[in-house]
Amino acid sequence: MQFDAISLVIGLASAAVVSVPVTAVAVTSHRKKTFESKVGSAEEKARQIIDEAVKTAENKKREAMLEVKEESIRSKNELEKEIRERRNEVQ
Repeated sequence: MQFDAISLVIGLASAAVVSVPVTAVAVTSHRKKTFESKVGSAEEKARQIIDEAVKTAENKKREAMLEVKEESIRSKNELEKEIRERRNEVQ
């Protein structure tokens, strides 16, 4: 009986010696893949946020340029109207 018990203990110890490092490597590999996946997702989300911000900024710039152009046209029209009125007064 002692021989069987000793063999069992040695077998279990051998299995533990082999399985612990294999398990550690597997867990480390899984954690690394999970981390890289999360980092990749975060980087993609950051790119999306930046792209959206750039588009928003471009749209705001276009709107501002359009407003400036419209104001310029209004000012020009007012000036031309004033010039016509003065010319009419002179004649």
